[in-house]
Amino acid sequence: MVLSRGAIHAGGAYLWPSVRIRAKAVATNMPPHGAFRGFGAPQSLFALERHMDRIAEVVGVSAEEIRRINFLRTGQTTTTEQLVNEPIDLNKLLHARWTFPAITQRKNASQPINQRDGHKKGLGIATFLHGAGFHRLRRAFPCSVVGVQACADGSVQVLVSSTEFGQGTKTVLCQIAAEALGLRYSDVGIAQPDTGNVPNSGPTVASRTVMVVGKLVQSAALGIKQTLMISGKIGDSYSADEFRAACRSHVAEHGTFRSLAQYHQPENIFWDDEKYRGSAYATFAWAVYVAEVSIDPSPTPFPSTTLWRCRKSESAAPGSGARPIIGGVVQGIGFALYEKVIWKNGRMENGQMTNYIIPTSADLPSIRVYLRSWAMFTAHTAPRESASCRWTARRRPWSTPSATRSAFPSILFRCCRKIFSLTA
Repeated sequence: MVLSRGAIHAGGAYLWPSVRIRAKAVATNMPPHGAFRGFGAPQSLFALERHMDRIAEVVGVSAEEIRRINFLRTGQTTTTEQLVNEPIDLNKLLHARWTFPAITQRKNASQPINQRDGHKKGLGIATFLHGAGFHRLRRAFPCSVVGVQACADGSVQVLVSSTEFGQGTKTVLCQIAAEALGLRYSDVGIAQPDTGNVPNSGPTVASRTVMVVGKLVQSAALGIKQTLMISGKIGDSYSADEFRAACRSHVAEHGTFRSLAQYHQPENIFWDDEKYRGSAYATFAWAVYVAEVSIDPSPTPFPSTTLWRCRKSESAAPGSGARPIIGGVVQGIGFALYEKVIWKNGRMENGQMTNYIIPTSADLPSIRVYLRSWAMFTAHTAPRESASCRWTARRRPWSTPSATRSAFPSILFRCCRKIFSLTA
């Protein structure tokens, strides 16, 4: 799966009229410890973005211009020949961030600073696409089933085998059910994913949980609503309390009240798993990053970073769209500047939080996320009390490798610096 995602995403958010992508799995005594942080896509996208910067240097154009020329557009195809049907405009995303007043001021201010000794500043950009809802998994689990159950107290319970481990499954699935039924969020709960109590809704796999399982939750919830409407217990319009009363009445009269929904593969989806051709994903997320990096080349450097991200997105969980993005940025910073896996005789030497360094809230830059809907940009700025998102002044000094200090002008921050050998 990791190699598969890396291969499919290797072309990035660009049009390649002629491309050959080769992916190879090898045996090693230093195995990965599981799918984490996009698993595969960040590594290949990092290599591609570095390559785009090198192309720009060779042909004598700016990093943003080489991207503008080659961006994918609606009606074109990805490297797997998947047609981009959704309306996208990456040029607009890039323009919105690259011409942002704060960024323009920083571009102008960094030139005289870099001509003097001491701190150096640079601005970098990167773009990406990220597939959601892998069709290969959909075929592997064609009989996924989800349930929604009305309880004796009138509340509603979601029945899925998807496991919550911090990614927000409980929140988003309950929100989907509540919206489908016109209820309050507090009226909906979710069962513990015990196989004795819930149906087999397939694996807990990233975007599949929201896209596939979430849609089935909506369908099952609407089944509850339809049954109550047919029985005459509710009409077309009702309050949350009236719905709960109807559920209590139905359970009292008929016992267990449960609605199930099963996944069916759409007929118009084609995917060749041998040649890796066709529609790999149901849809893609698209984003543009801009980062400012300031580095002190002294022996005890104190880097300071401000990062902007502009993304075309529609969130299934109202109000939570920016949060996982900020979390991803934090992980990227840790992956680039802090984390170092130490291997010895095939074993990880620093597998504890005491010796595997990750950034704390005091180590993080100002992170600003702009989510673009179909018509406008909406700015999401974290609350002031969240130091990880708003402030840069009160941080402990970083001990940054000299290689990072010397190479900072070429690209924003190193989201996947550990794979530098791929771009050598």
